[in-house]
Amino acid sequence: MSMAVTTTTPIPTPTFVPFVVLEKEKELVTTISTTSAITPTPPPPPPVVVSKTKGRPVEEEESQTQHPRKRKFPKPQVQLVNTAMQQTREMIQQTLAVIVNAIKLDDIEPYHSDRSNPYFEYLQIRKKIEEKRKILCYITPQAPQCYAEYVTYTGSYLLDGKPLSKLHIPVIAPPPSLSEPLKELFRQQETVRGKLRLQHSIEREKLIVSCEQEVLRVHCRAARTIANQAVPFSACTMLLDSEVYNMPTESQVRLWVVKKGDENKSVRDRFNARQFISWIQDVDDKYDRMKTCLLMRQQHEAAALNAVQRMEWQLKVQELDPAVHKSLCVNEVPSFYVPMVDVNDDFVLLPA
Repeated sequence: MSMAVTTTTPIPTPTFVPFVVLEKEKELVTTISTTSAITPTPPPPPPVVVSKTKGRPVEEEESQTQHPRKRKFPKPQVQLVNTAMQQTREMIQQTLAVIVNAIKLDDIEPYHSDRSNPYFEYLQIRKKIEEKRKILCYITPQAPQCYAEYVTYTGSYLLDGKPLSKLHIPVIAPPPSLSEPLKELFRQQETVRGKLRLQHSIEREKLIVSCEQEVLRVHCRAARTIANQAVPFSACTMLLDSEVYNMPTESQVRLWVVKKGDENKSVRDRFNARQFISWIQDVDDKYDRMKTCLLMRQQHEAAALNAVQRMEWQLKVQELDPAVHKSLCVNEVPSFYVPMVDVNDDFVLLPA
């Protein structure tokens, strides 16, 4: 059994590794090479050693023992790429900071441009509304004359469905000379007449309350005008402000509230006692016309109901005694059997 012995001289381990770079790394390296020209110089090839037995070089044997995929390649270029990218980011951030500092954001008014920012516009609208609310204050108006006698102050007005409000409605008893069937008909008709009387009373009370409230509004308006405040400080004003979606114009802002010291824009310049009297007179004329229309309508309703009830009475009488009352006319029915609903036309809208 022969053994082949190979004698080799000690050779230093080669330090050269093939320079393999991926395509993406090549692009980065080419960009870096423009700034810093660093080209690694490959070391000289190692000497080839031939074995005595088979005559193959030792490098080929070593390559067979170690697979190419298991080789570890040094990556000196990664650090250079990271530093270059970091420098680029810093330059971009510095450029953006300079641009932002150069722009004056306070001078930009996007709600005046065609392509506006809706959030910025809504913020500006809210700022205007807050400025308006800061100036508003609660104003106590002067009470009108005979305010203690107002129905809104005493609370003596009628309420629909309230039992106590029906006590003063008159109820007429049937005449004792009538027979029992006619008495029953009288009671049924009186119930309908009582409902109509109650309805008329409620309508008159509503008109009186509405007139008193209008007079109070005029006094409140006069007090706000004297205090140089055109908008009332109330819940309705807050609800209206929450529904503002457009930028108010300068004229609208001027009508809201005028600050103290702005004498040229004051709303008190044209207000005096004569104007206040004209406001009250307008309210009186308005509700006098409404009162006239209400009385005419109530009289028409009372006459229509009386005509219907006279016809019912005639039919009932003819049904009970057809021989005697066969030719009974509607107009011949006595008024105390079928009374008409009285329309109270002497009620006063405002106490003197």
